[in-house]
Amino acid sequence: MKQLLYIAPVIIDFEKLNGVSKKILNQYKVFSKSYNVTLISYGPDCLYYLNNSFFETIPLENTNRRLKMYSFIDKTLSVNNYSFIYTRYHLCDFLFLNSLRILSKKKSKIVIEIPTFPYKHELLKWKGGAMRYFMDASSNFLLRLYVGRIVTYSNDHKIFGIKTINTMNGVIYENVIPVEKRIYNANEMHLISVSLTMSCHGYDRLIEGLKEYYQLGGDINIVYHLVGEGDEIKKYQELVAKYGIEKHVLFYGFKSSSDLDALYEKADIAVNSIAIHRIGLETESTIKSKEYAAKGLPMISSYVVDAFSIQDNEKYVHQISPDESPVNIYGLIEFYKKMYQNTDRNISEEIRSASQKRCDMSVTLQGVVEYFNAAF
Repeated sequence: MKQLLYIAPVIIDFEKLNGVSKKILNQYKVFSKSYNVTLISYGPDCLYYLNNSFFETIPLENTNRRLKMYSFIDKTLSVNNYSFIYTRYHLCDFLFLNSLRILSKKKSKIVIEIPTFPYKHELLKWKGGAMRYFMDASSNFLLRLYVGRIVTYSNDHKIFGIKTINTMNGVIYENVIPVEKRIYNANEMHLISVSLTMSCHGYDRLIEGLKEYYQLGGDINIVYHLVGEGDEIKKYQELVAKYGIEKHVLFYGFKSSSDLDALYEKADIAVNSIAIHRIGLETESTIKSKEYAAKGLPMISSYVVDAFSIQDNEKYVHQISPDESPVNIYGLIEFYKKMYQNTDRNISEEIRSASQKRCDMSVTLQGVVEYFNAAF
């Protein structure tokens, strides 16, 4: 079995797995069906170095996490021969380029995954983002010397002069328990979002919409279950308190496993990102939309959801305008009626079936596997 090295400069906390961490571990699992995979990633206060036969933690020893990772990789490469390299992009610099140079000398096939592209607008919002962008922009043109393909969730056919593998985020469907068949209730509607909150998710638009709905005399009991942590939570809590809609927006913090499954069972509609225009994007491929689809939940989104075909988007997605306007709750209620009033349909089964053939992770990684397996 050929050797694959997966470099994932992301903190994986096994006690509190977020969406990105679960994605990396799922990719590791899918790749392991075809290759002997070794994963190097960050732990909360160490590096993780593992494959099916070992699991090691590498102490940081007061060293910068990124420096420690690439120092360890360079030493590992001197004693191991990997046929394939898959690495999650964490911006380019000469440290990264040096590791790629060493790998290319060993005739490894190298693929980089860029989770969000273009990323300039989002990066410049970070503290220190301008400097990171300058370092990246001044060196990423050299990636073409070493990298064979770039995995992207955008429609770009080339990035940095390198051919792309166009795909989407995926989940392992067999790991996701679908929700039970929903029962229509004309007097109540439940919404859910599950994510590490960021401004581009736009959940404040939904909170603003709920405020307007009840100010105008809305009488349906709408409950928004907001699951997750992150920088935006305090802002959302302040808005909810300001508008006096505490009974309509419930905050749960981080949830996983059976606790999260129980919350999904309450939900009728899931909330995808509804403000990606804030970071200069018109499309993206979110992990959460695939989890929602695997659960069998229809969605609200400000863009076409790639978990579905265009035809299925019209059936299962309530698409709203990509701007700062509050969510029109009356329109969302009509979508809820359309989804569930016909009791002969099992919407959950329909959605799961329609999406699985597109975004089960064995499908979404197929292009990468085919590239690796093609003759050198």
